[in-house]
Amino acid sequence: MSIISVLKDSDFFRAASDDLIDKLARMSKVEHYDKGDLIFAEDNACTGMYVVAAGAIKVYKIGPDGREHVLHVAEPGETFGEVAMFLGSVGYPACAGAVKKSSVVFIRKRSMLELLESRPELAFQVLGSLATWTHRLVQKLEQITLKDASSRLAAYILSHGKLSGDGVMELSLAIPKHTLAAQLAISSETLSRLLTRFEAEGLIEVEGRHIRVLDRKALEEM
Repeated sequence: MSIISVLKDSDFFRAASDDLIDKLARMSKVEHYDKGDLIFAEDNACTGMYVVAAGAIKVYKIGPDGREHVLHVAEPGETFGEVAMFLGSVGYPACAGAVKKSSVVFIRKRSMLELLESRPELAFQVLGSLATWTHRLVQKLEQITLKDASSRLAAYILSHGKLSGDGVMELSLAIPKHTLAAQLAISSETLSRLLTRFEAEGLIEVEGRHIRVLDRKALEEM
């Protein structure tokens, strides 16, 4: 796995110069995790940020009742852990764990901050990333407070679906259904019922983790 290619393909560093990418690669390393592995826990000392190279990583908090509340699922090209690093937090504000077998590029905090001081243009990347996180949290709050469960699922399918060669929207779930349920703030049972209902109403066709949209307009109206 090439660290340079992972960084270049990431949303966070896509606009960075080759020289900057080369410097970042020298201060980074690749880490591998199996499904269920904990990468860091809430309040662990922040040692750096991560770029997902393969697999999927969930960022979540544990509620007082012991339930997981998934804030975001980072897939290849996305970052996590950067908020704590750039805000100067003592520890990570949430937990991070591998949803499935995953590989990540770890960038050390001290080296990254030193690079920021010498290369101010990198600060714009940081601002953009923090703005993205703020947007994600606002969307999460909006989903929970303003949309019912069926609307949340419809929105997820539409935002993650891609058009196939025959012009039909399709989606292959990159994460287990129980993780998707947590991300949508619903139970696994509710997710299963909704998928069954959507299929019975002719909105989608489900085969394992593959979803084929049959009535896009109805999902958009929902």
